[in-house]
Amino acid sequence: MKNSQNEEKNGTMNGGEKNDHIFMDSLTSLSTSEIAPKLPRKIPPISSYMIKTVVMIVLISILLLCVSEVVTSMRGYKEAGDIYSNLSTNMGDILLMTDPAVSKSNKNFHGGTTEIFGTPTIPEIDVGPSDNEVSETLILLRAKLKSLRETNPDVIGWISIPGTVIDYPIVQTEDNDYYLNHSITGTYLKSGSIFADYRNASDWSDQNTVLYGHNMASGEMFAQLAKFKSGSFFRANRYIYIYTDEGIRVYTVFSAYETSTYNPYTRMHFSSDNEFVEWAKKAYKSSLKAVYNYTFKFNGEDKILTLSTCTNGFNDDGRLAVHAVLTEIRK
Repeated sequence: MKNSQNEEKNGTMNGGEKNDHIFMDSLTSLSTSEIAPKLPRKIPPISSYMIKTVVMIVLISILLLCVSEVVTSMRGYKEAGDIYSNLSTNMGDILLMTDPAVSKSNKNFHGGTTEIFGTPTIPEIDVGPSDNEVSETLILLRAKLKSLRETNPDVIGWISIPGTVIDYPIVQTEDNDYYLNHSITGTYLKSGSIFADYRNASDWSDQNTVLYGHNMASGEMFAQLAKFKSGSFFRANRYIYIYTDEGIRVYTVFSAYETSTYNPYTRMHFSSDNEFVEWAKKAYKSSLKAVYNYTFKFNGEDKILTLSTCTNGFNDDGRLAVHAVLTEIRK
């Protein structure tokens, strides 16, 4: 009995030693981090220096982006200037031969549809170009337009407005998107081109022909249409010239105002002459009355030219409209 108790005691002791060995062996198989895991590293508070550094990096990034935008815009302006100034110079050499705005004294310059203009503020001109001078100019103009169309068949004419830098070829294609950012040479150009609405007839036969152009910060394209909001400018520069194969189309400005894309100022097709006349009257009444101290009469035979550009305000839908009525065609 005593022996069995001793054996049981010895067995218990030996088992304890065995368990101790197993525990120690298991410890040797563990890594230091598993035996005593590291405490999470305490994140130091963000210093004011670090905040200033981040803010500085952000500001520098914004500045570099702005500089990049300015450089890109300046490059675009230069490209537009190079393209259109060369064309304008060539066309200007032709137009200097005679002033199509000057009619001979025995001709009714204002035509039959806009006879009442109020008290004249422009001196009467007694001497005008001879028929031979006009004919020679038209021959050269048609040759120039033909040359432009060989480069780009979308060319349908040329627009020139005295007192402004507006002196550009006019193009037209199958939509109103392409020439928003393409030059007449087909290259990408932020300032785009002066283009006619694709829904208009290319022969200028519609009752209202609409031309679009960007309001560029550089003052190019249609930016200077804003000058027509000035009474003194209007009195000195009332005419818009469109050069086509048909001849020199002389338009007299009768309205300019700021509006929105929701206004049907670009409407070009009408169900009747009466509807067209009512639309023209509304366009005239929308004008700046302080600028246009003239009375215009309209009829169904009139041809109106509408120039449209953005107002570059807070409203993306803002537009500046300038309307002019055809008063003479020099052929």
